[in-house]
Amino acid sequence: MKMNEKFLSIPPYITTAWTNVQSLYVQKEQDTTSFLVIELKNGTTAIRIPDLSQATIDQAFHYHTKFLEQEESPILTSSQGPLFKLGSIGLGSLDQLGSAMQHNPEQMHAPDLPQEFLKKVGDIAKALGMEKPDQLPKPEPHCNCPYCQVANALQKPGAFEEEELVSDEELRFRVWDVEQTSDQLYVVTNPLDKMEKYNVFLGNPIGCTCGQKNCEHIKTVLNS
Repeated sequence: MKMNEKFLSIPPYITTAWTNVQSLYVQKEQDTTSFLVIELKNGTTAIRIPDLSQATIDQAFHYHTKFLEQEESPILTSSQGPLFKLGSIGLGSLDQLGSAMQHNPEQMHAPDLPQEFLKKVGDIAKALGMEKPDQLPKPEPHCNCPYCQVANALQKPGAFEEEELVSDEELRFRVWDVEQTSDQLYVVTNPLDKMEKYNVFLGNPIGCTCGQKNCEHIKTVLNS
């Protein structure tokens, strides 16, 4: 029996890479026998393995979880292997970024990287204080390898601009529009039906043309 972050092997039941595993769970029979159930992605009937120790079951769940965590991080690959991994990146300088990703002319026609990935790289560069053009990697002309795509994205004007914040007032759904027409007199209008409007007076006594006391139109004017 052997398992790690890449595969599990429990002879004579199964030997496979975690990439083939859909899920794990424990199933108990009425006689209290416990089975580790391994569901595969190819639709094969789930494999039930009995009589495993709790330590072995915990180890299987641990390694499957580690594998899933690694899968969440997009990886750029080349013929030499992985180049760049967002989930575990720990860059402290431009030199480290350059060592993690290098221009590769063999991949000059590589497909475009996801915009989400490029944005995350930009966020990392900004967190490292790499916002000046002379601090950023330089792309090679007419090359679309992963390195040059990232470099082009970082060199674009506005790559580090903050997203425009929307005020709470703009986000608030307006039930009524309020307009002051004279001293202590307001017109309250339904923004979805301009024909529905009410006059609210805040003098003495306070009142509204809807005829109700403490109505929502008066409350809207007082809160405006």
